[in-house]
Amino acid sequence: MRRGSRSRPLAALFLAAIGAARAEAQPAKAPTPLPSSAALPSAPAIGCPSLANLRLLLRQSEGDLKKAAATLADPKADHLSCNLLGRDTVNAITDHAALNGNEYDCVGITGTSICSWTIAGTVVPADPARSVKKAPPPKSKR
Repeated sequence: MRRGSRSRPLAALFLAAIGAARAEAQPAKAPTPLPSSAALPSAPAIGCPSLANLRLLLRQSEGDLKKAAATLADPKADHLSCNLLGRDTVNAITDHAALNGNEYDCVGITGTSICSWTIAGTVVPADPARSVKKAPPPKSKR
């Protein structure tokens, strides 16, 4: 019997045991649930130019919108370019996304050309008729 042939299975068994012990020691983190839609109208409207930044801010605040708003109020905190939105400045819903069972809207803000990502249902446009994208009129044939 060769010297190295016996040590390989033992090493693999040892590494498997270490991996199993590490898996037991680190509990899996459940995703942070977003607040229910019933709680959204009274919640602060938070908008971010990037959906990734919004999701990161919500993860850091454990899904609590008031805690996220307090983070945005702190001048020393990292805001991730997010800010509180005035509900009267939202003029349209320009995009919608659903990730991992959570829904998000990108809303147009009066005076800017960039949309801000929010939790779906948090903010509705001041003029709901403008939020619906209209199809262009048909071209006439000549």
